[in-house]
Order: sequence, then structure tokens, then C-alpha cells
Amino acid sequence: MPEDGLGGAEIAARAAATAAPERITIAVLAGPPAAPHAENVIALGGRHPFSPLAAWRAGRLARGYEVAVFSLWKSALAMLATALLSPGTRRVLFLHSDRRVHLPDTLATWLGGLLAHEVWADCQRSLDGVAGLTRALTPTRVISFRLGRMAPTRRTTPRPRFIFWGRLNALKRIERAIDLFARLARDRPEARFLLIGPDAGSEAALRAQVASLGLDDRITFAGVRSLDEIAALSADYDIFLQLSEQEGAAMSLIEAMQLGLVPVVTPVGEMDAYVRPMETGVIYRSPEQAAADVARILDDPALFARISAAAVDHWAGGRLYQDDVAAAAEALAATAQAGRKR
Repeated sequence: MPEDGLGGAEIAARAAATAAPERITIAVLAGPPAAPHAENVIALGGRHPFSPLAAWRAGRLARGYEVAVFSLWKSALAMLATALLSPGTRRVLFLHSDRRVHLPDTLATWLGGLLAHEVWADCQRSLDGVAGLTRALTPTRVISFRLGRMAPTRRTTPRPRFIFWGRLNALKRIERAIDLFARLARDRPEARFLLIGPDAGSEAALRAQVASLGLDDRITFAGVRSLDEIAALSADYDIFLQLSEQEGAAMSLIEAMQLGLVPVVTPVGEMDAYVRPMETGVIYRSPEQAAADVARILDDPALFARISAAAVDHWAGGRLYQDDVAAAAEALAATAQAGRKR
């Protein structure tokens, strides 16, 4: 991983490493790991993800492993070093977004695609987003981004209580969610909005927006919370707002739907594959349309109950991330072993 933090890719990697500490190691290219006490979490000592020293150390480390997974575009140099220093290690490019955000991202993803024995992605949309950047013959896999099975809260009468959790950054478009909340809160004095997550560059601007709208007493910034804390807090809320500009699998949305929250999301990444309009949630296409759909749900307890139950049912059963990663790595390692035997 380029760095260790609170993004979906990092949280998922730690879940897999925790589930199989004797088989999975996390190597962090730059900065300290979030869990430095864990023996299978290693800091490679780079000042930035493209550090030549960190890349060289990653390539040397890979000699002891059958499969090396490179997550996010900033790990491209480490992937190149691994190809040179440990050519027998199977290399995987792991994608977590449905689009490239700038030219360095595009070039690094193209390089990763050339070097990869397989390309994995957190959802089909993330794979579709690299069409033309990776070799057509490179095998691909979609890895489940569901980390666990969560018990829903039973809700009866819907209330205008909204919640979001994730990083507070520009791509999450939280200012758009605040504007939608403000529109809905005009005639609903009991409306509340809880924002959970670390500041990733947007919190000051968001707080200023809240103050300018006069909503300081109705919108709360709760900071970083554990998943258990989020699940407990969410029991007092009914609507999940995630109006992102860009997404991959949208881990927070997967969690929110399992918890029985009615989701309101933009049709980006895999989110509109999970959310069917007025069946498992609301698809935001304009503030007027979204506000009208949410108001209809809040004013109709039977409709709210049906959508909440359908959101939960959408995630009944299914695979878990850590199981998918282990199975995919085993299959890829087996192809390498078969090749050596021939």
C-alpha cells in the first residue's frame, strides 16, 4: 500500500491481514503503518510512495512471497521493482475506483496493467474504468468488498435523521449532501445530520458551509469512529447520504445498507448497482428530485419500511473480502506452480 490510513482499500487490507496473519503481510511504502504493533505490518521507510528506496525494499521483500498485490496507483514503482528483483512472484494490480483522476494516475495504472499477472478490482465498474489501459489478455477478478455481516436495526416511523461516514475529502462531495440536507430541513425542525470520518482536506470548508447555512446546531462532525461505534450510532438515524463524485465499491454504502439505513447516493462507481430507485434507496440526479424522493419516503412509513428491508436483503449471504482475497491469491499461486512444473 502507498500509505496506511482510513480509506476503504487500507481498511480492507488490514482486515485480510488480521484474518490470516501467518499468510498475509502488509507493506506500507511511505509513513508509519496504522498498526505498527502487528508483526505482519511492515513500514518500508519511504518519505513518499514513489521513493526508490521503498520500492527497492518492496521488491526485495517480495522474494519471500508467491503473490504480491499492489493497491492504488501510487504503488506502481514498487511493482516495477518487484518485477525486476523478484520475477517469480505473481503480481496483482488492485483497482479501487471507476476512473482515473489525473495523468500520473493514468500512466501509473497503465504501467501496473503491463506488469500485472492479474488485475483485481473492488467492483465491476472499477474494472470497466481501465478498459484500454490494461492488456486485454490479462485475467481479471472482482473481489468482494464486504468485510463482515452486520445486523440491521429495526426501524418503524422514519425520521429526518441523516448520517454519513467516510473520509471528509473533495471526492465525497459532502458539501452537496449538506445542501440537500438544508433543503429537506427547511420544513423539518427535527432534522439532524451526523458526519463521521477523518478530515482529508475538506472539514474546514464544510464547517464554514454549515455555519453560513445556520445549521451548526443540526449538523454534527463526530470525527473518527470505529465500525462498532458507527453501527451503534447509526441505530439512531434513518437515512444514509453519500453523494460522491467518484467511487469504486463504496464500502460505507455496503455497511449502511446492511444496517437497514435507506441510502441516498449518486450513480457513480458500483453504487447504482446496489441502489434501485425507490426500491432499495434513492438515486440522486438533481437536488429537487432527490429532495422530493426523500420527502416521500419520510412521509410514508410503509414505503420506508419496504426500502429499508430491501436494502438489507440486497446483502443477504454473499462472499467476504478476506475469503475472496485468499482464494484469488491461492489460485494465482497455483498457476505459477503449474508453470514451474512444466
